[in-house]
Amino acid sequence: MKQRDRDYGQEANRYLRLEIGITRNYLEGERRMMAFLKGYGLTMAQFGVLEALYHLGEMKVGDLIEKTLNTNGNMTVVLKNLERDGMVTRKCDEGDRRASIIAVTPEGAALVEKIFPAHLENLEKRYAPLSGGEMDQLAHLLKKLGGRAKADS
Repeated sequence: MKQRDRDYGQEANRYLRLEIGITRNYLEGERRMMAFLKGYGLTMAQFGVLEALYHLGEMKVGDLIEKTLNTNGNMTVVLKNLERDGMVTRKCDEGDRRASIIAVTPEGAALVEKIFPAHLENLEKRYAPLSGGEMDQLAHLLKKLGGRAKADS
């Protein structure tokens, strides 16, 4: 039985369409990324950590959590598994003995170097319907909404 469309007013309907569109796009991108990374034996969180360490250098666990948008509990598991697999190393921070500094190993760096070109190709295909200007505009709008997408202001 088909439910009739509800009308909550022009402004509310606009908010709902926008939220649904953003959510659907996010979930589709996540689904594609998970399928892609599964072929390399990685989760999205693991790839996020390796990619951050590869591009930004070693960092404290708290900084990694902030950069990768992981939770404290999830990061513990992710780092334990990456360390077990020889992808990252952990050392005590000399300036703060309570903190650990995480670094990508040569094996972890090699994996990122292997994956990254295909990752960039996937992103190119995903965003192909948009012009360069539209991508810049979208990044600006997402930043305006509070996201961390980099855009020229």
